[in-house]
Amino acid sequence: MTDSSFLHRIQRPTRYLGREINAVIKDPRAVSLRLALLFPDLYEVGMSHLGLGLLYAILNREDHIWAERAYAPAPDLEADLRARRQPLTSLESGTPLSRFDLLGVSLQYELGYTNLLNMLDLGGVPLMAADRDHSHPVVIGGGPACFNPEPVAPFFDALVLGDGEEVILELAALVADWKANRGSRRELWQALEELEGVYVPALFAMDFDAAGVLRAINPQGRRSIVAKRVLDDLNRIALPAFPLVPSCQIIHDRLNVEISRGCTRGCRYCQAGMIYRPVRERNPAATLAWVEAALAATGFEEVSLLSLSIGDYGPLTGLLQSLMDRLSPAQVAVSLPSMRADTLTPEMMTQIKRVRRTGLTLAPEAGTQRLRQVINKNLTEAAIMDSVQRAFAAGWQLLKLYFMIGLPRETKEDREGITALARQILAAAPRGSRPRLNVSLSSFIPKPHTPFQWERQEDLAECRRRLHEVKDRLRQKNIQTKWNSAAQTWLEGVFSRGDRRLAPVLLEAHRRGCRLDAWSEHLHLEAWREAFQATGVDPEFYLRERPLDELLPWDHVDCGVSRDFLLTERARADQGLETPDCRVSGCQDCGVCDQDRISLRLEDSLALPLAPPPPPLAPDPLSPYRYRLTYAKLEEGRWLGHLEMVGSLYRSLRRSGLPLSFSSGFHPLPRVSFYDALPLGVESLAETMDVALAAPVPEDTLVSTLNRVLPTGLKILLAARLTKRLGPPEQKGALYQVESPEPVFEAGAAAHFLAQTEFMVTRHRPKEDQRLDLRRLVAGLTVLDPLHLELDLRRQEKGNFKVTDALAAIFALSDNQARELRILKIKST
Repeated sequence: MTDSSFLHRIQRPTRYLGREINAVIKDPRAVSLRLALLFPDLYEVGMSHLGLGLLYAILNREDHIWAERAYAPAPDLEADLRARRQPLTSLESGTPLSRFDLLGVSLQYELGYTNLLNMLDLGGVPLMAADRDHSHPVVIGGGPACFNPEPVAPFFDALVLGDGEEVILELAALVADWKANRGSRRELWQALEELEGVYVPALFAMDFDAAGVLRAINPQGRRSIVAKRVLDDLNRIALPAFPLVPSCQIIHDRLNVEISRGCTRGCRYCQAGMIYRPVRERNPAATLAWVEAALAATGFEEVSLLSLSIGDYGPLTGLLQSLMDRLSPAQVAVSLPSMRADTLTPEMMTQIKRVRRTGLTLAPEAGTQRLRQVINKNLTEAAIMDSVQRAFAAGWQLLKLYFMIGLPRETKEDREGITALARQILAAAPRGSRPRLNVSLSSFIPKPHTPFQWERQEDLAECRRRLHEVKDRLRQKNIQTKWNSAAQTWLEGVFSRGDRRLAPVLLEAHRRGCRLDAWSEHLHLEAWREAFQATGVDPEFYLRERPLDELLPWDHVDCGVSRDFLLTERARADQGLETPDCRVSGCQDCGVCDQDRISLRLEDSLALPLAPPPPPLAPDPLSPYRYRLTYAKLEEGRWLGHLEMVGSLYRSLRRSGLPLSFSSGFHPLPRVSFYDALPLGVESLAETMDVALAAPVPEDTLVSTLNRVLPTGLKILLAARLTKRLGPPEQKGALYQVESPEPVFEAGAAAHFLAQTEFMVTRHRPKEDQRLDLRRLVAGLTVLDPLHLELDLRRQEKGNFKVTDALAAIFALSDNQARELRILKIKST
C-alpha cells in the first residue's frame, strides 16, 4: 500500500502494509491486464486461505498480468476511509479497486457476503452487475459458496464453479480481449458463458410464485445447466514457488500444502465431500521437493498437510517419514488437520512428535454410533477409543474433538452421547497423566448438493437450546468447550439455501451497517432482522424442509453428483445404512467420474520411503557462538508490533541459511534474545538483539546475509561476536528526533518546562491514576523549529513515559496531534 499516512490511526496496521515477503510488484506500464484478488474477510483470515495464494502465483507467472490483493477492512479502517472519502485500494500498489480490469472474489462462506458489498462500495465499484459499464471492472466470483450462487448472483458478472486454477487464465485472456475491443456488458456475458464451468447470472431468469417458491429457472443464453470445472490431475499445475509470508500473525500461520483434493467418505452432511469429488492425490516426491524449496523461500516453522481426509492419502506414512527426516534438524514441525480417528496410526504419531506434538484433532461428529451411521461417518466407537489410547500412549495430553448438533434424526440420547464419549476419552488416559479436551460444537446447516439438502434446519431458539444443553453437560475443569454462535448458524442457514430474492436483503443489511458477520463481536442480529422486514422477506422460509419435488435455487448448477445418488443416500440415512468409500469398495455411482478424464487419481503407497534421509547435521554445540546485532527499524518496519517483529526475524533467520542454534523444550525456536520493545510506530537506528549460531560466521557475512532476507523496514547495522554470554545492554535513556506534520513545538513551552524543578503529570491507568514527575526524566529538550525537536528521555525501573505522552504533556498536544508525530530513536544513552 503506497499511502501509509493513516496507519497511525489503525489498530493493526500490518494488515494493510502489503510489502510481505514474496509479494509480487510489477511495473503497471509493462502489463496489459491488472487484476485484484479480493478476499471478503480480514487479512488474517484471507492470508490463511490456500486457494487465493495459488491463483496469485498462477496469474503472476504471466508477464503481461499483474495480480494484486485486497482484504476486507476492519471497522476502524473503514471509518477512516469514509471520513477521508478515500477508496479501498490494493495492497501491492495502492490502486483503487475501481481502476482494475478484473476483480476476482473468493466466496468461501455465506457470512462474508456483506463484506463483499462493503469492499465494492469502498472501492468505488457499482454493486449491481447491471449498473456497470465498460469503464468498470469485471467482477467474477469463485469458491464453494458458488455452488448456490443465487443470493449474490446480481452482484457478479460471472461465477466459477469448481477448480479455479483450471479456468483463471482463460478468464483473464477473455477479459483482456473484451477490454481491448471495448465490448458491451452483454457481449462480455455472452463470451463468459462459452467457458466451461462459468455461470453468468444475467443469462438466467428466476420465476417465483406468490408464496416465494421458485417456479422456474429460465435460461436466457445457450445453456440450461452449468457444470463445474474439474482439474483432472493436481500435478498438472505447479504450486507457488515463493508463497506469501504474512506481515502479522494469521489464523493458520504456517506453510500449507494440499496433498489431496476431494473426499469419497460420503458424510451426508458434508458439502465439501460432494462438490470436490473425485479424489485426486498429489505426487509425494513432488510434494517433498516443493516443501523443502518453499520453506527455504518463506522461513515457516511448521508445515501443514491439507486434505479433506488426510489419513486417506495413500503415501502418507512414507511422506511423513521423509519430511521429518529432512525437517526435524531445522526444528520444523508437521501438522495433520482433518484426521479421521480410524486412520491415525502409531507410525504417524511417531513421526509427528519428532519436533513437537502439534495439535491432534478427531471428528466423531455425533455422540452415538446410531447417529454416526445416519450421517455415514463410518466410524465406530471402538475405532475412536483405539486412536485415543494410541495418542495418549504416544505422549499427547491435549486432544481436539469436533461434534455437530441438530443433525437429521438426532435425539436427546445422541446429544447426551457427546458428553458420555468425551468423558470416556478422558478416562482412557494413563493414570497419573493430565488429559485435556478441546471440544468444538457446531450446529447442522443443510447444504446444497448433499443428501441432507432437503432437510429442515432448527430455528434460532431451538439451536440455542440444544447448544446450551450440550455445553452445560460438558462443564468440567479438563474440558474446554467452544461453539459457533447460534445466530451465525441461523444466518448462514438462510443464505446457504437461499435464492435471488435475498440479494435486496443483503443490500439493505449492508446499508444498515452489517459487516464481518462471521465474527461474533461484529454480528448485529437486530440489524439483520430489520433488513429482512424492510425487504419483505421471511428468513424462516429458507430453514424449512423442502419437498422432494420442489425446484431448488441451485438446480441449474451441476456439481457432478447426481440427484438420484443424493436421494438414495437420503433414504439410506433414514434406514441407518452406511455407504462404503468407493476407493475401498468400488464405484458407488455418485455420477462424478466419467472413467476417462475425470476419475480417481491415487498415488502409489508402495513406492516409499521416497528417498534416503540426508546426512545428519552436527549436533548443537553446548556453548553456541553468540553475536550482538544492532539493527534499524524504519519506514514500514515501524508498524510491526514487537511480537510481529520477533516472528519476522525468526523467519528471516530460517530463510538465511545460517547455522542456527535452537532452544530446547516443547516448541524449539532459534536462540535469539530481544531487548526493550519499541512502541508501535516509533522508528529506530539503535535496537539490539543477540543471536546464537551453531557455527562461527564472520561478522560482515552475518550482516550481509541477514539483510538479504529481512523484510522491508528492518536492517542489520552492526554485528559483534561475543566472547561470553552477556546480559541486556545497559540503557539509561535514549535520544529521539521528532517531527510533527503541523507547527506544535513552541520554544517558549519547552523553555518553561526546562525551567521547572518538578513537572507532575497524571497518567491514567485501569486500576488507578498515577501522578508522576516528568521533569526528572527529561535530560534534554531542543526545539529546532515548530515542526522538529530533539528529546533526550531517561529511563527508570518503573514509571517511564512514552515519547508521545511526554511531548503531549509538555506541549499540550491533543491525542490526534500526539499520534501523528514521527519519532526516530537516534541512539541509546
